[in-house]
Amino acid sequence: MKTILVLLILLSATAMPAGAALTEADLNKIRLIVKEEIKEELKPIKAEIGSIETNIDTLKSDIGTLKEGVARLDGRMDGVEKQVAHATNLTYGLIALIVAAIGIPTWLGKKDRDQERKIEELRQEIETLKQQKIVGSP
Repeated sequence: MKTILVLLILLSATAMPAGAALTEADLNKIRLIVKEEIKEELKPIKAEIGSIETNIDTLKSDIGTLKEGVARLDGRMDGVEKQVAHATNLTYGLIALIVAAIGIPTWLGKKDRDQERKIEELRQEIETLKQQKIVGSP
């Protein structure tokens, strides 16, 4: 048992220096390895970012083109609105003209018929008065 104990102490004593701290060279190697690993991992990410930036530029260009198209359509719509307003005003004018062309003669005709009826009533009254005078006179 003593031999095992001595052997364990001896093995422990030789294993102690193996747990020593890393040297500066070891740390630099580790840093270099980590740096290279990060670079490799970032390459696809950077490529994806570049692709996204290209897509954004394309979208900005498309949006600019759409804005120009909308501005042109807006101008055309203003022209169409003016034409519709003009046509509406013209229609109102024509309706007023038609109403005047039909309404005035109708109104005058009604007035003439009323006058004719009054004249006829007055004629009948005159005839009645003439007959009364003829019948009533000796």
